[in-house]
Amino acid sequence: MAKDEIEHIRRERPTASAAALAAQRGLGAWTDTFATKQGFGWKKWRDWRLYFFTGGLAVTAPDGYTAAYDWGTVRVLQYRRTVNNAPSEACSTLIDPAGNALNIGFGRPPLFKSDKTAVGVTSWTNGAAFLYPHVWGDHIQERVTHAQLSSTIARVQQGESLSFGPYTVTRDGVSDKKYSITWPEISEVGFTLGAFMFNGSQRRSTAPESAKAFQIPNLDLFVRLCRHLSPRL
Repeated sequence: MAKDEIEHIRRERPTASAAALAAQRGLGAWTDTFATKQGFGWKKWRDWRLYFFTGGLAVTAPDGYTAAYDWGTVRVLQYRRTVNNAPSEACSTLIDPAGNALNIGFGRPPLFKSDKTAVGVTSWTNGAAFLYPHVWGDHIQERVTHAQLSSTIARVQQGESLSFGPYTVTRDGVSDKKYSITWPEISEVGFTLGAFMFNGSQRRSTAPESAKAFQIPNLDLFVRLCRHLSPRL
């Protein structure tokens, strides 16, 4: 990575209010801090902070806005776009159990109202463009999967139906609004041009249709769940 533009802020411990919020939510020990660019042109956002803890994260703004998320309950939409093979947009949308969504990073996922409804979004806030969105974005996905995968597998195996945006997962298989497929029928899962697909082309399968990656909450968790439940993968 190039020189860390916010190296001095990465060592900045949470404010008293952020630390109190993290303690109240049981987020554990502080591990890292992220900020936006600090030049004059970033005056609107430069005092926002993204604090990471062992059990979750907290976001604060100078106007008093605060939000905290537990790895075990947060849902995350991840959007990344490249132009001419160079990163153009990279952001994550954090959704709490009540449906309040906070978008942070560079850009905004091109979601329709129906997409937001499908993941239970009840309110939307556009937050700061924190630097290094690929670094902290990947970390969020990893921690969510680590915290939720075992319990998610158990819930499905006990008979629950779980929604992942356009897809519904049961112990028998996975479906969308038009198609369904059982776990033993799945021979392939993967991505092409930013879309997630089962078994390649829909013409050769009754598998659910492809969906844009940014429409699927907790994308890494969803992929790992599908791989765990599909005996042929």
